[in-house]
Amino acid sequence: MNEKIINYIKGKDALQSYSELVDLMGFSEEEASDILGVKTFKDLKFKPHHVVPNGVAAVEYFPLEDKGEGGWFSVVGGGTGLYGDGISTFEVFVEGMDNPFTYLSKDQVTKEMLVRQKTKYEL
Repeated sequence: MNEKIINYIKGKDALQSYSELVDLMGFSEEEASDILGVKTFKDLKFKPHHVVPNGVAAVEYFPLEDKGEGGWFSVVGGGTGLYGDGISTFEVFVEGMDNPFTYLSKDQVTKEMLVRQKTKYEL
């Protein structure tokens, strides 16, 4: 990895670093997540929802950090009663939340995931 790019993103949070790598520097989303060592929507492993017929669910865990974020991160969709179709929109519920985020796009789910992670370059 280019030393100038590493120095540029060092110390920035995951969301800002990811956005700058993709939007300003032209890296693909997959390249950006690999560079930063973070997980995005593409890393979620969806399985049939264990309670809601025709629903899908994925759970990820992010270590609790000093910034007060982290814990389990649930993404569901499809099926009756879920706030998202499970294909292009999803419901996100995170440990410590009172109410879920509803009808989020895949990009919005990625942004919520990034808020809860640190890159391998953060101090």
